[in-house]
Amino acid sequence: MELRTLRYNAIAVAILIFIFFIISTLTSNLVMPTRYTIDKTAPVYLDYAYYIDEKKTLTLNDIVSQPNLLIHDSFSEIPWSFAQQNYWLFLDLENKSLKKENIVAHFDNPMVDHLTIYHLTKNNEIIDIYRLGDKEESLSLFQYSVPHIRFSLDSRTSQRLVLKIDTIGISKTPVNLYRDKEFIDLVRSQTGIWGIFVGVLLMAALYNLVLYFGIKDRVYLIYIGYIISAITMMGAVLGFGFYLWPLEWQLFIHEKVIFTNYAISFFTLSFCIMFLRYHKDKCWRYKMGTSLLYAMFILAISSLFIPENISAPIFFCVMGVLYIVCVILIYKKLRTGFRWAKFYVLSWIPLIFGAAIQPMELTGLLSYSFTTRHAFLVAILCEVILMAMALADRVRYQRERALYHATHTQQTKLLNSSKLKHAFMALQGQERSTTLCLIKIRHFNSLNTIITPSQGYALAKHVAKQLELELSHERQFVILETNLNTSPRLADLNSGVFACISTKTQNQETLEALLIKIINNLPKQYEIKGLNLQLNYSIGISSAAQNNDFEYWLKRGYLALKNAKNSLNQIGSSSNGSNLMMDVSLAAKLQQAINNNQLALHYQPQVNLFDNQVSGAEALLRWPDPAFSSLSIEELITLAEHTGIINELTLWVIEQACRDIVGLTKNGYPEHTISVNLSAKNLAINNLAEKVENILIKYQIPARLLKFELTESAFVDSQDALIKLVDDLGALGIKVVLDDFGTGYASLSYLINYHFSELKIDKSFIFDLPNNPTHQVIVQTAIDMAHNLGLSITIEGVETQEIHHLLKDMNANYAQGYLYAKALPYTDYLHFLKSQYSLKMLDSSF
Repeated sequence: MELRTLRYNAIAVAILIFIFFIISTLTSNLVMPTRYTIDKTAPVYLDYAYYIDEKKTLTLNDIVSQPNLLIHDSFSEIPWSFAQQNYWLFLDLENKSLKKENIVAHFDNPMVDHLTIYHLTKNNEIIDIYRLGDKEESLSLFQYSVPHIRFSLDSRTSQRLVLKIDTIGISKTPVNLYRDKEFIDLVRSQTGIWGIFVGVLLMAALYNLVLYFGIKDRVYLIYIGYIISAITMMGAVLGFGFYLWPLEWQLFIHEKVIFTNYAISFFTLSFCIMFLRYHKDKCWRYKMGTSLLYAMFILAISSLFIPENISAPIFFCVMGVLYIVCVILIYKKLRTGFRWAKFYVLSWIPLIFGAAIQPMELTGLLSYSFTTRHAFLVAILCEVILMAMALADRVRYQRERALYHATHTQQTKLLNSSKLKHAFMALQGQERSTTLCLIKIRHFNSLNTIITPSQGYALAKHVAKQLELELSHERQFVILETNLNTSPRLADLNSGVFACISTKTQNQETLEALLIKIINNLPKQYEIKGLNLQLNYSIGISSAAQNNDFEYWLKRGYLALKNAKNSLNQIGSSSNGSNLMMDVSLAAKLQQAINNNQLALHYQPQVNLFDNQVSGAEALLRWPDPAFSSLSIEELITLAEHTGIINELTLWVIEQACRDIVGLTKNGYPEHTISVNLSAKNLAINNLAEKVENILIKYQIPARLLKFELTESAFVDSQDALIKLVDDLGALGIKVVLDDFGTGYASLSYLINYHFSELKIDKSFIFDLPNNPTHQVIVQTAIDMAHNLGLSITIEGVETQEIHHLLKDMNANYAQGYLYAKALPYTDYLHFLKSQYSLKMLDSSF
């Protein structure tokens, strides 16, 4: 049942997102027309003038012959009104381009009665006459819904458009000029918006009709009446009504458009009264509302017989009264705690503002724009969204209950990882610092073997309560959930692990000090049936980069907890030096790079200290792809080991090293050796010695030129298998090197059980060799011991000429380090071998 509820909630959220998508699409198109008028897309310059003929007696010749009558000002300054008078609009066009412009003049008032457009030359000679308006016959639906004309303006010429507007009622007619393409785009966008509006409202009407048949509540019928009235009125004002009704119907609606405005207002107030249940109260507010309903009904009927220029001002006055009454009705219910109706109440707010903007724009109180022209349409769409939210409010309790179970652990009733993830995603979206802090009750899983699960949960709750109290004193820890009672900062990840998020940008030492202070205040003992459990805690810290996901972030936190086991201060840290995901997807890319030969080997030279000549090099793996440049080789090897592709990687390295040996031989270095590192995981390669032999045969190179370096980690799992491998490789003539000699506790025993050819001294003994007598003794002893056993010895980490000379005096065989060269790509390494200038200067006194 819970899964089903969650699924339904997901569907509801998806529907809400879809509705918001529709609104965002609508909004993105609101500013389009004013952005692409002809004066902004072509070198066409416009000049405006107008004249208002109050007596409606003047002709075109009268106006043209008396230019002093004209008022030279923008059309936005015309004092539009409902008075019966003619408006003459003059629009002079000058084309300064070298090509002819095809122009479309759009007159954004589909309700105008008579619109005559005179196309004149610069000298006022008539080129053409166009007649538009809903009183004109034989026009197409397109010309009725989108009044416009098309004409051409030749290169470097001037022409004039003269508009005569003769209408009863709404006379304001915005004029915009477009190129053909921009006009087509405008019409396409405009009709798209109309289609969305009509489609959404018709779906809402059908949905409410279904609700009425199911619930039998007449408030839904009132809401349907409001929707139909809104479609009718907006269809008349914006012009898309010509595609909804028969032409005769639409022309009648144009003539009686004030009636549709009254209808919207009537259903608005009716719904307010019914939904807020004033019809149950029968109070004075109800009587006030019904009285206004009766008045609007009478005025609506009267508007069918009164000219529009008279009925429109009356309607605007009624609208003011309607606003006041609605505010009184809503305010009363909100004061009485009508909580569940808030979304219904809010749904009318955009309608009230939208309904006010429309007449103010039509009468010139607000300047014309595509936004104000469609404000009421957008307001109705907002109302539909808020209505859907109100319906969802009825099932809010079930949703909150399901959400509680999804975000809390069932046993401890604490927040779980889902809330932690939600907070993480929110902080990432805000590009804020996100440091995960994990606090674990040490040995909690072991305790569960001697205490019952319920006792374990009680212990976790006891510690969590004190931990939550400690976190509440530190503002840097983010609140994971906010409600009326608590503001928890802690999440329970089970198994005695608790998590919180620090959002403060600080160095790690400061955060560690704060966390140590917090765990020092946590309970140190917990009694269960007379047993005093001693409690200790571990801390894991994981910082996140902006492109990390939650699972990676959390995984690094658990890795830090694991590292804390061996830490003296019980704190482990998993630094985020790499921005890459150490997961299966990265392993797959690594495997693909192996198969496609996209990896590379760099070589660090090993110098013979007797003659300062390069005798060999250590092969070091690199991934040249810039996308993975921040990934360290240690992380790369660890990833390969954990995902089981280390063997593929090792065999690729061996084969590539052999190919490069062939190249070195061809370039005049037939005795140059290459050392390849092996790990413990490589022992799982079946018949490794045999496969190495096959590679040697494939490239026809002597076995003595290939070396394998083994670290102590390779000796832990299966010593017998490793002894056999060392012997088999030695039988092939391959030298096996004991790497990092001196760092492991059993290094001396390895010399007895394994047949090594060479030792390699770890660089930790070399960095301070000139100033550390103890290290000098250790290094000298190792060198003498190796020579006594018949082994050669290589020293790594040589960075100064002083160390070079010291090792030479100690009779070491080989050395490598930054003093000679860093690891170089194969081509650069060849250049280094041919030059070796830096090596020639090693014994110089300068």
